[in-house]
Amino acid sequence: MNFRSTLFIILVLVGIAVTYFLLLPKPADEKGTHDKPRIFQVYDLPRDDINKVRLSYNDNAYQTLTVENINDKVWMITTPIKAHADIKKVNEMLDDFLNKRVRQTFEVSEYGQYGLENPTITVELWKDINSSPNTFFIGNKGINFSVYTKEKSESDIFIIESSALDDLTKSPSDIRDKSLIKFDPETISEIQYLKPEEFTCEKDGFNWKITHPISTDADTEDINTMLTQLHSIQVSTFELDGQEVTSALDKYGLKTPRIQLTMTDGSNTYGLDIGSPIATNSELQSTKKGNVYVKSIHQGGIYTVTEDIVTLLNKTIFDLRDKRLLDFQRKDVIKFEIQYETHNIIGIKLQDTSWELQLDNKLSADPQAVSDLLFGMDSLEAVAYENEPSDNLRLYELETPKTKVILTLRGDESPIILDIGKYANDNTVYVKANNSDRIAKVKRDLIDKINRGVSWLRDKDLFKFSIDDPTRVTVQYREESDSNANVQYTSQRLGTNWRLTHPVKENAKNAEINALLYELIDLKVEQFVSSNKTTTDSTTGFNSPQIQITIKLRSQKTYTLQIGELDESGKYFARLLNQPEHIFLLNDKLIPKLKTKLEWLRTPE
Repeated sequence: MNFRSTLFIILVLVGIAVTYFLLLPKPADEKGTHDKPRIFQVYDLPRDDINKVRLSYNDNAYQTLTVENINDKVWMITTPIKAHADIKKVNEMLDDFLNKRVRQTFEVSEYGQYGLENPTITVELWKDINSSPNTFFIGNKGINFSVYTKEKSESDIFIIESSALDDLTKSPSDIRDKSLIKFDPETISEIQYLKPEEFTCEKDGFNWKITHPISTDADTEDINTMLTQLHSIQVSTFELDGQEVTSALDKYGLKTPRIQLTMTDGSNTYGLDIGSPIATNSELQSTKKGNVYVKSIHQGGIYTVTEDIVTLLNKTIFDLRDKRLLDFQRKDVIKFEIQYETHNIIGIKLQDTSWELQLDNKLSADPQAVSDLLFGMDSLEAVAYENEPSDNLRLYELETPKTKVILTLRGDESPIILDIGKYANDNTVYVKANNSDRIAKVKRDLIDKINRGVSWLRDKDLFKFSIDDPTRVTVQYREESDSNANVQYTSQRLGTNWRLTHPVKENAKNAEINALLYELIDLKVEQFVSSNKTTTDSTTGFNSPQIQITIKLRSQKTYTLQIGELDESGKYFARLLNQPEHIFLLNDKLIPKLKTKLEWLRTPE
């Protein structure tokens, strides 16, 4: 490159530099970066003092957006639609603008070249909505990632970070609260369903009741859970708002919605229509949760939400009514009576909170069975209610029920009574509580146990002794190699040790005897069997038991356990010789543990 070319380039660069400095506005101040104030400081606009914001745009693709502070917890979009704003997003938008630093201030004679006569964005901020706002015009971008800005009442302009353009370019959806319904679940006092069924629920104190078309208690927990979950549902997309909604209802399945309800808190009414699911042919989307169209009755918009809302709100009267049949405190029950056609069972609560069955002879009750009975009665729920009036009791075998359960409560003269009628074909049973005129159907699990009677309720523990109580143990068992050969041995306690006394006399292994005794102490009946013509000594195997164990205690009381053959279910028939009519079943896995052989007890010489 020759000298003339180099000189020409230098002159061009100098000309560009001179032109730049001549055209650049003269700064009114030149403070250091650390001294540059923020917008809220210059114009006394703390974010928490702002109560209204309006954003207007030169680009017609964006609508003028206005948000107003209703109270400390609620911001509303008032134009171009009316909807709740997300307070967090509003605060972020205000912070992004008000915290921008005023980099430089310039004195200019005209504003056109800076884009401030027809600004890109106009920002209006009200501290008092009844007074004039602070208005800011945001114009063209400058150098070093800046943008020219002007406060309406001032002649000077200033520059701030150009990110303000992105921070303030907002559509209603950008700052809209995505809560499907903005309400407080605890303040809702009435729910009116129009579809799938027409009924009304009203709050009475802390409890809910169904008031139309019938009057009954509602399931307060279910309704409160429904309201809480509804409060948390978020909008997936905002489809339509304003005047376009009415003409589009049929398209979204909202002209005849499948679910329709309103709610009120006394001051405001909220409502939802649930329309069509969003159709999709995508294999990927078919594995994901789908969306449905919904319409906000109180706001007029059409949105999409997850299909969870259908499960949540698709309720009938039965779904929301209180399905518990009996209302009592289990700890207050001091007596129960089960009346059958041929006999009664009475259970009395003893002072130590155990239970005793009063039959021909007194029996200890199984604490777990009694607990299951009372818990089952307390939590018994209808799976359906019959439409027939209660004067048709005969139809359900409830006029003279075959089984009746009566609970007596401490300090309450009126007992709790449940009449049990016939079994239905769908594994349910017809019942009627004395505090209701409705006939209900319940699952048969508890009723089946009740109809088993004493075999279910009696104590399943066979032996009532501790490890130190036995003084003599006699065991007889069949040899596995020869089913006709029986082995019998007897052990006697001497102090803390055990000694074989038959068929040999020698010390026994204490651990083996004690292991057998612990198994007997823990032994529980699987099921009691009603004695009948088929439960003979021959069919049960008691004429030649596989195992027979006799325990003599220090109190001179003696137990003899006989274990016979397997029944059809694979459990062993068993009985105590002092109660031969009470046959029961034992788990087959327990039998090897009870068959303690003679050779296991013998100690080497």
